[in-house]
Amino acid sequence: MTNFQIGIIAIFAILAIIGVFAFAGIGGFGGDKNSIGSVEIWGTIPNVVMNDLISEISREDKNFLGIKYVEKDKKTYESEFIEALASGVGPDLFLLNHNSIVRNQNKIIEIPYKNFPARDFKNIFIEEGELYLTQTGVLGFPFTIDPLIMYWNRDIFQTVGVSTPPKYWNELFVLSPKITQRDMASNITRSLVAFGEFRNIENAKEILSTLIMQSGNPIVVLLNEQLESTLADRLSFATSPAEAATRFYTEFSNPAKSIYSWNRALPNSRQSFIAGDLAIYFGFASELFDIKRANPNLNFDTALMPQSKDSGVNITYGKMSAFAIPRASKNPNGAFVAALSLTSQNSAASLSDKLKLPPARRDLLSNKQDDPFMSIFYDSALMSKAWLEPDSEKIYDIFREMIESVTSGKARLGDAVKIADEEINLLLRRQ
Repeated sequence: MTNFQIGIIAIFAILAIIGVFAFAGIGGFGGDKNSIGSVEIWGTIPNVVMNDLISEISREDKNFLGIKYVEKDKKTYESEFIEALASGVGPDLFLLNHNSIVRNQNKIIEIPYKNFPARDFKNIFIEEGELYLTQTGVLGFPFTIDPLIMYWNRDIFQTVGVSTPPKYWNELFVLSPKITQRDMASNITRSLVAFGEFRNIENAKEILSTLIMQSGNPIVVLLNEQLESTLADRLSFATSPAEAATRFYTEFSNPAKSIYSWNRALPNSRQSFIAGDLAIYFGFASELFDIKRANPNLNFDTALMPQSKDSGVNITYGKMSAFAIPRASKNPNGAFVAALSLTSQNSAASLSDKLKLPPARRDLLSNKQDDPFMSIFYDSALMSKAWLEPDSEKIYDIFREMIESVTSGKARLGDAVKIADEEINLLLRRQ
């Protein structure tokens, strides 16, 4: 080779090395995957849990010693995150809740599929995790999943001669007259289920979302590169799925119906269950130990969320969080490697044991659980789904108004659903 050829090759080699580092520096994740460096992580999981997990990984991988976790208050987490990004002092990696994806997507570094293929993602994580996938890349790696399950009072069921909780929603029509009790003034003293109202029903938005998704309506879809609400759509069904779900939900607050079991004058549904006055409570897996602590004498068990007998698909709502890399990250490549380590098989198994929640990985969910509660949690995690909410707090208000306008007679069922659909679309277009 001539000196000229050697010189040209050397120049190209230098440019290639510069390109690799530049690519890694802007979130291309092309750097040394064994080098993590300093990474600050933000989230709402307790410090003791995350620091234990990080220490476990560090004992196996000394490159993980530069990882620092900062616990944030759930109430102020998102506002603090946005303020930090604006001032340039945000984290390198943060836990992104599934219902915050839409409004934070423009603040996240998307990981191209060439760095983490969509096929690998779908093979590793449960289906709900696909909320973090775009047409071109990955927004986050699923870390936690908290499914909605059914808590049921065994004493109440045994008192009326019923041995098992309902598997299908239509069973509530038979159970409600048996279990719900009223006094001489027609005041409800014991309820089968807290359905039909909103403000005094814990997790009402998530319960209603479950019913709508089970009925065959995904609530929000990507259409022509734009998120659109499907709430008012018939979707090839004879009856609008959302209308059918809303009608079923609201019937339990109608005093003229034999299934009447709830009204807005009653206490909060969770408190009613803890007090032993509510036979069925729909809560998240993470609520188990709080319920136990609140009433150690309560004789209850857990079961899968009831399903529609006609759908053929099992669905429950799941709250998910995933590790995402903000655009303001000072070390995106290190954050990427840290995220992969924290969501690995060993780390996910350890986290599941610490939080007493199911893992978000398919390979771990295939393991049978001896603990009866964890067994329900694992099965529920596999059927967990959610939807891309443009603004969680405003969606709560939209759903509340939809339900209350029907129960108060302010609007017809179809009109209430249509108004909610329009309001969701307005929120989506503002993003």
